[in-house]
Amino acid sequence: MSNHNKIRPVDKKDLKGKYKILFSTPQSKNSKIPHEFRGLQIFKNKKDAELALKKRIDLTELLREKNRKLMEGNQRAIGNSGGNKLNLIQFSSEIQNLKKLKIKRAIELIKQGNTKTRTMELLIKEFKLKRDPNNGWPNWLRDIKIN
Repeated sequence: MSNHNKIRPVDKKDLKGKYKILFSTPQSKNSKIPHEFRGLQIFKNKKDAELALKKRIDLTELLREKNRKLMEGNQRAIGNSGGNKLNLIQFSSEIQNLKKLKIKRAIELIKQGNTKTRTMELLIKEFKLKRDPNNGWPNWLRDIKIN
């Protein structure tokens, strides 16, 4: 349960007194979030606290929209356009079908008595993968359980 961005009375007995909001504190020193919206802030009355919270939520949306626009055309992660997860290459049907084939073949190889390490070596050769066998097993191979 998060205590961030919630209006609470400073003194629980005096509900008409001062109010506080605990805003999250950015880890970066060059954050675009003003100091008035960082850490614990105390307000004279509930209206001031509500206004500050609304401004902070509006600022969050504004910053998210700016970040979305900055990500458009980003080619650092091929297939990732504008931060939309559905555009990632690993979600394409071709990649998913290849993954299913590799899993199916891995199960066959393991049932034949091969170790997971040997199975990975054989999969790299069979599917002509550009993967260093010393990098360990991918998660899908690690999760395969054969009884």
